[in-house]
Amino acid sequence: MVLRGISGQPGTWLRWTLLLFGSLLASWPFSNLHIPAAPLFAALLCAVLLNLWDSVPYARMLPRSGQAILGLEIGLLFSHQALIVILRHWLPILAVSAGTLLLSLAAGLIFGRWAKVTTGTGLLSMTAGGAAGITAIAQELGADMGLVAILQYLRVILVMLSLPAVVLWVFAQPMHTPVSLAEAHANWLGTVLLLLLAWLAVRVALRVRLTAPYLLGPLLVSIALTASQHSPTPALPHSLLFLAYLLIGWQAGLQLSLDRLRSHLRLLPQAIILILILNLLCAVLGVVLAQLVGVSDLDGYLATAPGALYAAVAVSMAAHGNVLFVLGTHLLRLLLMLLIMPTLVQRLRSRAIAKE
Repeated sequence: MVLRGISGQPGTWLRWTLLLFGSLLASWPFSNLHIPAAPLFAALLCAVLLNLWDSVPYARMLPRSGQAILGLEIGLLFSHQALIVILRHWLPILAVSAGTLLLSLAAGLIFGRWAKVTTGTGLLSMTAGGAAGITAIAQELGADMGLVAILQYLRVILVMLSLPAVVLWVFAQPMHTPVSLAEAHANWLGTVLLLLLAWLAVRVALRVRLTAPYLLGPLLVSIALTASQHSPTPALPHSLLFLAYLLIGWQAGLQLSLDRLRSHLRLLPQAIILILILNLLCAVLGVVLAQLVGVSDLDGYLATAPGALYAAVAVSMAAHGNVLFVLGTHLLRLLLMLLIMPTLVQRLRSRAIAKE
């Protein structure tokens, strides 16, 4: 569906009210199930259901605002301690992260040809990590955002479901009640300043023609501030991040018609096979990384799990593992994915258009 500006058409406000309250209500059980980015998943589902009944006008500025907020949040995740862990083991972590990226590229190319979708859609659908960020920028890169969203969150769910079983049965590691990492408290004044910096970063990113400027511009600024320990706030308010997930989820869901959903369902068997193979190969890379760095095989497995960052960190804490190593490896791979995949997909798209 082509995104349109929000207008005063009869019934528009009723549909928006249903979408908003439905998404808020659905977010509650998803959050209780510990689904990562639960509001995004809830918003996507509600938008799909509402779109089957009637279309909802949606302005481009809304998902782009969500992208900017998400970019800031990802940058703030790079805590100083996590950065130190990355720097200490940068070479093996970078090498394995690059290996994971290559596996994702191979899976994406295979899926694109197997399922007969565009190369960009195939690559973004199989990208291992950064589900919310990849989904947020899929449409602007000319990919089928609905399919990308479905397969990204299918991958996340499969990873989440497999983590406890693998830890208990493969690694025979007992689980305990996880000790929470210290949560950073948001500073609203600092948040406003950071949002202003994000707006400036987007302006600069647009001027230099950076791919996915609304996500990557704020992300790079946020990482720079975090690395220099000059960020005006250590975290974003939960309500602001919640809003960003809603905006991105609505964008994806409002593009899915009944016909497109049916066609996507036919692709699920191929996608699940590739996702399971990708998970297995990433686990092998995790064991290799563990041997190179000198951590446990379990830490290596959790560090290279293709997605579900928060779930992997939670399992690591429950197993008394090296939490910062797991977090740092995930964040470096996430950064690589978000920096490389948009540019790669954009170039492939331009090349395909030039051949037509």
